Amino acid sequence: MTATGTSPRLDVYELAFLAGGADRVVDAALVVLVESGRVRVHAPGELAVVEPGRRHPLEAAVMDAVGTQGHRSIDTIRWRMAGDERLLDLGRSLAAAGLVRRRKRLSRRNADSAGWSPTRAGRQALLQVLEQPPRNPALDGGSALQVALHGRGAMPDRRLCSEIFERPLPPLPRTAGMSRRIRDAGQDPAHAAFQTQHSAIGGAATIGFLDGVGGDGGGF
Repeated sequence: MTATGTSPRLDVYELAFLAGGADRVVDAALVVLVESGRVRVHAPGELAVVEPGRRHPLEAAVMDAVGTQGHRSIDTIRWRMAGDERLLDLGRSLAAAGLVRRRKRLSRRNADSAGWSPTRAGRQALLQVLEQPPRNPALDGGSALQVALHGRGAMPDRRLCSEIFERPLPPLPRTAGMSRRIRDAGQDPAHAAFQTQHSAIGGAATIGFLDGVGGDGGGF
């Protein structure tokens, strides 16, 4: 974070935190890492580190959460990032600059749980970026700035967005009878898997459960 006149110059992760909180930071970092080839999508919703280059503390934190052994989903990565000091330090830094403040929210489990919300200065900083976006897209990994400001729904490459953020489907039971029915019906196995789970769990609730945009579809 650097000052430019009276306004701070914020990087993509600081903007993501201001616009959407910690989860948005993780989303933006994953987009940067996938687009730069350091994290690979092995299957829809399954991510793994393939190149360990670390250019920013938040990228290093997300890569540690993804790991190099096996594959991780976005939900698991967010869960593993929850207490990471590098993510917490981002909030503290923005608070020290007067751009965010603690927001108390009561809950039955923990009455002292708190999040962050932008201050008036933070909102002004976001509006300034919306009015005058950075001219060098390479600084944000391609489309990460759109994700940071508006949520994953603003990612231009819809196919890649789905591959990164959708929930991985549980494996289809490998039975001779089911394979034969799929083959005889001429169905794509992935589509058949979805139909099987949809029927087993039930209707629209299943669609909501399997939808990868849970929790951060909107933007600033």
